[in-house]
Amino acid sequence: MNYIIKNFKPEGGWHCITTAYKQVFHYYGHDISEEMLFGLASGLGFVYFEFKNVPFPLIGGRTKIGDFEETLSNNLGVGIDIRKTASSKKAYDELKNLIHQNIPVVIYVDMAYLKYLGLPGEAHFGGHTIVVFGIDEEKQIAYISDRDAGDFKITDSETAEPPSDFHCVSIKELEDARGSSYKPYPPENKWVIFDFSGIRKINKDLIFNAIRTNMIQILNPPIKNLGIKGVKLFSEKVLTWDKFDDDKLKWSAINSYIMINKIGGNGGGIFRRMYGNFLQQSAEKAEVSALIPLGKMFIELSQNWDDVGYMFLDVFNKTDRNLLKEISNELQDIYLKEKECLVKLNETVI
Repeated sequence: MNYIIKNFKPEGGWHCITTAYKQVFHYYGHDISEEMLFGLASGLGFVYFEFKNVPFPLIGGRTKIGDFEETLSNNLGVGIDIRKTASSKKAYDELKNLIHQNIPVVIYVDMAYLKYLGLPGEAHFGGHTIVVFGIDEEKQIAYISDRDAGDFKITDSETAEPPSDFHCVSIKELEDARGSSYKPYPPENKWVIFDFSGIRKINKDLIFNAIRTNMIQILNPPIKNLGIKGVKLFSEKVLTWDKFDDDKLKWSAINSYIMINKIGGNGGGIFRRMYGNFLQQSAEKAEVSALIPLGKMFIELSQNWDDVGYMFLDVFNKTDRNLLKEISNELQDIYLKEKECLVKLNETVI
């Protein structure tokens, strides 16, 4: 079998899942930006965790895998059916069958196995999403679209391939990336089936409902590791990193930098810039001018986050523990500013 979906147009973007979904939405004639998809998924969040099976603390700036997709489906009225299998053969057969039906397929993969990213072997993250839009069994390759395009890089790795509108990867490489068992986010051979028959028109009610849902989640998290409470916890916990050995400190710092900086696939400022742009776009669609200054506040907040990200990069490069106190203070300021933004936004959509 050698088949490429001719009418599929690879597109780059900021965040892997919204980029992947945007491409499929556009393929079926639904012109929705990835910032809008992110906002309608009530995707803004924060998490700080120290897992036993992960050698350094983890942070993140959006709602968790699975919840994100479910909320987008509920809010927008698009069927998003995430399927998985323990069988690599079944996963491939289903993929091949869908491609042959001219259906581009969003799949979940472990980034460490994608050679074009040039990542170290231990840099496992199985929550990454890409789109497969062609298979050539004679050459044993698959055509995939990731979020890079033109001159926009996904990683800073010196061994990464140059940015490209699409990549050709071996079918074996794709099988390994889909079937990875590395925790905490094994991809489990997952793929996505979409149903656009019930898609809703984007209007004020839909947008406000998505924002309200997001504000409830982030302002009133069930535990202190999540949401706005998690930002405050982060500002406190980073002071304890002084006790880490050099290797753990460097890994903790570089992971934080990647999760905050746009290079980590969040649009910059740990998703705050994407959310600010969502609010700006929503002001026009919902005809609510009050969302414009709120969008600007989140975009300004994203710069504060980026500044902290570069401080973490300095910690990684210099193993400078003296920066931890300064980072803690900056994070405390961000916590206060972010809480103010969230409260004002919540009051606007009540």
